[in-house]
Amino acid sequence: MGKRIVVFLLALCLISISLYGCSGRAEITVGGTKVSNDVTAYFKTLVKEGEDVKPLVSRYVAVNSEFKNKGLSVPASERAALSEKVNDLWHLYGSYYESKGISKETIYKIELSKVYETLLLEERYSENGESPLSESDIKAYFRDNYASIRFVTGYLFNVDENGTTEMTEEQKNALTSSFNAAATAINGGTDISEAISLLGSPEIHSAVVSSTDIGSFPDGFFDAIKKLDTNKSAAIVLGSYVFLVQRMDAEDGEYECYSEYRSDCLYQMKGEEFEKIVADLAKQYK
Repeated sequence: MGKRIVVFLLALCLISISLYGCSGRAEITVGGTKVSNDVTAYFKTLVKEGEDVKPLVSRYVAVNSEFKNKGLSVPASERAALSEKVNDLWHLYGSYYESKGISKETIYKIELSKVYETLLLEERYSENGESPLSESDIKAYFRDNYASIRFVTGYLFNVDENGTTEMTEEQKNALTSSFNAAATAINGGTDISEAISLLGSPEIHSAVVSSTDIGSFPDGFFDAIKKLDTNKSAAIVLGSYVFLVQRMDAEDGEYECYSEYRSDCLYQMKGEEFEKIVADLAKQYK
């Protein structure tokens, strides 16, 4: 190969590297901030072929910049949880991301930006924020839409080597009656761990359920739970299932979950409004 051709190809290679990076993807500069190739590659996995990735990159830079401009910080507990989350994501999807030229460090950056966005949301609607929302309003939403429960599941069908067969009405009534008896015992002061002896000592589960749950439980499950007072129990029959449910205190004690779901409540209350604010902010980052 002639020297001129070698020099020409080397020049092309250098131009290619400066424009596209080693992986062949062009770097994007947004509002003076250079976004790395693999961050852009991540956002390309979120759009359909032929769609412009730049609005997503602009949004990413806008959120990060706004977080820095406001002088906010990520609590140590949040960073610890974030590292664990990224490790889990990488364990599940690392091979896929690597095939797209996306590093684990980049996944951390992406997930960190999501934390920034949540903290910006909380800052905006905090007591001293631009659009303050009272804690009592958030708790009222939580009480209407979330519940912490302990429960046992019963099945109104029989299972054998030939598959499933529907119970007779007599069998269904007997099982439902035993679940009602267990609920009555709990409401009379018996602990659920003792009350389930009436059911053959099945496994007790705990869960946080919400009005937005889809597929986790049969339709109507949350509506039935919402009628229960704290620490009260009931047998709930839905379709082919019967549940022994005890509603726990979701704001205090062992089954408290308000602190975990507060941000979710805030987003459900103000998310649509906040999304418009972030979108308008991103437009400023060309």
